[in-house]
Amino acid sequence: MMKMRLYLTILALALCLQATAQPTRSKGAPRESAATQQRAAAPVKITKGLFGVGQQGTNWYFEIPDTLLGREMLVTVRYTSTPAGYGKYGGEQVNQQTMYWERTAQGDLRLRSRLLITRAGEYEEIGRAVEANSSDPVVGVFKKESGASRGTTRINVGQFFLSDNGALTLSKYEKQNLGVTAMQSNLSEIESIKTFPLNTEVRMLTTWAAPQGKTPSAARTGKVSVGLNVSFVLLPKLEARRRLFDPRVGYFTDQYTEFSDYQQHVEPRRFITRWLLEPKDSADRAAMMRGELVEPRQPIVYYIDPATPKRWRKYLIQGVEDWQVAFEAAGFKNAIQAREWPDSIKSMSMEDARYSVIRYLASPIENAYGPNVHDPRTGQILESHICWYHNVMQLLHDWYMVQAATLDEAARQVRFDDELMGELIRFVSSHEVGHTLGLRHNFGSSSTVPVDSLRDKAWVEAHGHTPSIMDYARFNYVAQPGDGISRKGIFPRIGDYDIWAIRWGYTPMWDAFDEVSDHRELEANLMDKYYKGNRRLWFGDGETRRTDPRCQTEDLGDDPVKAGNYGIANLKWELPQLPQWSYDLGDVNNTYLANNYSTVRSQLRRYLNHAVRYIGGTYTDFKAVTEQGPVYRPTPAAMQKRCLAFLDEQVLHEPTWLTDVAYIDRLTGDPTAVTLGVGRPIVTGLVSAAQLAYLNTEYPAEEFLPDLAALLFSELESGAEVTPYRRGLQSEFVKGLTAYFKEADADAKARPAVLQTLRDLQKRLAAHPADAHFSALEDAIARALKVD
Repeated sequence: MMKMRLYLTILALALCLQATAQPTRSKGAPRESAATQQRAAAPVKITKGLFGVGQQGTNWYFEIPDTLLGREMLVTVRYTSTPAGYGKYGGEQVNQQTMYWERTAQGDLRLRSRLLITRAGEYEEIGRAVEANSSDPVVGVFKKESGASRGTTRINVGQFFLSDNGALTLSKYEKQNLGVTAMQSNLSEIESIKTFPLNTEVRMLTTWAAPQGKTPSAARTGKVSVGLNVSFVLLPKLEARRRLFDPRVGYFTDQYTEFSDYQQHVEPRRFITRWLLEPKDSADRAAMMRGELVEPRQPIVYYIDPATPKRWRKYLIQGVEDWQVAFEAAGFKNAIQAREWPDSIKSMSMEDARYSVIRYLASPIENAYGPNVHDPRTGQILESHICWYHNVMQLLHDWYMVQAATLDEAARQVRFDDELMGELIRFVSSHEVGHTLGLRHNFGSSSTVPVDSLRDKAWVEAHGHTPSIMDYARFNYVAQPGDGISRKGIFPRIGDYDIWAIRWGYTPMWDAFDEVSDHRELEANLMDKYYKGNRRLWFGDGETRRTDPRCQTEDLGDDPVKAGNYGIANLKWELPQLPQWSYDLGDVNNTYLANNYSTVRSQLRRYLNHAVRYIGGTYTDFKAVTEQGPVYRPTPAAMQKRCLAFLDEQVLHEPTWLTDVAYIDRLTGDPTAVTLGVGRPIVTGLVSAAQLAYLNTEYPAEEFLPDLAALLFSELESGAEVTPYRRGLQSEFVKGLTAYFKEADADAKARPAVLQTLRDLQKRLAAHPADAHFSALEDAIARALKVD
């Protein structure tokens, strides 16, 4: 009986344990398969790479080698997909930071973002002070997991990547633009993590709450989903040598403040961004030193996005490889290449940070741009994603028609043939590639060319209409219909400045041992030999110093008046022919005609504004310490006054040719509004606070304002009829000066001249009490002067 009780007790206990071991399953729920149970229990399989990577269910693991602790990585976030209507596209960059791993006191791992603002040498004592005042923010902390390989630390990163952090997902700025708030982790997932020897790539689909509804998807669902790719790229342990910035050559730069025990003053380090090109071995190095061309150890390679229409790919490739001639000047052959993306190699990804890509974006934006990703410690460019918007072709069409139709019959139609559009794509491709090589815009380059040379067929076809494709010189609008100039003299191309800039940025300096000695060698070996005395190699910085009128966009030649007159003559030749050039059977609303007419009007405004910039301009020529002569010179008074006379002729009197066409009533019911749309902004600009602040001793406000008033109000003396157009310009003049007088500081440079001009004009207007227009202007001045 005792044995029977003991047996029953053991049986009951066994049944109880068996029941406990079985998970509760709701009615109808699928029974978990043995295979699933086996996978859950199986050890995590780790793929080797920069970081070891493994997955188990929704958990993703990194194994970080101890040798990587403290090593700096460039972490770049790009969109892989975006919602319709946002205005940004897959392939565009979202975020970029330098990061590194470190171990905590508990043996876990921390991920920190390196803010490179100040720096000291590894063995400098002052480095302790720099470190104490340069605490890097912590991006994430990760518990150490079991099962790691020897010499590594395993961490679970799945939850981290699907959390709302501004470092590896959307930045604060991007969230504001997109109109989203918090990430919804339950609606987000890690799609894949791939690891390679020098980089690890994390691809995610993230969903965000979007209460502001800035996109159609947000308005309809309250949510926005975007694809993101996070690239961790190991930066070189041995830093490339920096090349110090020289303001005479236009490169993008990076900088930080360097501290040293041996300094007597703080030394800011500003250095250019460029690819690392070097000979393969000592034999090639010796060959380069003898002046022979050699192939670099690692060429610059761009891939063409397979989303690019087939008909345009060869032109994008040509735009890249047009730079070969510039790198040959620096001693390298086959240094830059372009290839179609190999779809057959499934292991390659366009988001992989090892590959530079020209991304083709299905966008109505009329643009393209070429950024680069570089090592912030040295400026070494690591990769680039050029973003090419599909509708840049509309911009190219409009530019070429209005600027080159006088020379090229193929430009006189709604749709260009593939050869012409392909060549237009090629030139823009070359320009954007130039940016990815480190080059900035050189808006001053075209001003080094004599205007008369632009009409000389032999000269312009041999040298090009601008020395730099990095200028915004577009096409040769100066050449006239009878000049017979071919596309070779119309299109921009790699020019003398571009070849010089690559030579300066990429030629190795063999005897240099640091960046200072490198710069000394550049000065002695290249500047003295090529640059000095060669005006075509001049870099005109029109972006950071905007007062130099030679550094403008869309301008040509060394004389804005002569070039502008030629350009306007071409516009007058084109305008009557626009209906014929704009005809398309499917265009029932005159869309093409209206667009082409608007383009002509915009081009006229450009020519006028080129002259405006010379009034009050200051020439800026950067000089080395050893060079003689001034850096700053005011634009000569004679040039400023010529520009004002040009404006008087072309726009202060109504440009009736702009509306004296048979088809104007198909575009507007108010032709004067069309011409005032050109004239008013010119007068507004001439009397703006910014323009008056630029006026210099060559043509001071005390002379300029009375001259402008005399031109605008000549009817007060002549008695001529004041047309609606002139009334509009006169009102704009008074409105601008009275606003300046009321709003400017009492000690503003131009305020006394403005006051005197208004008083003189008030007296002249008062002499015509019967004219309602003049009386209204006199009253406006009187009310403004009462505040003084």
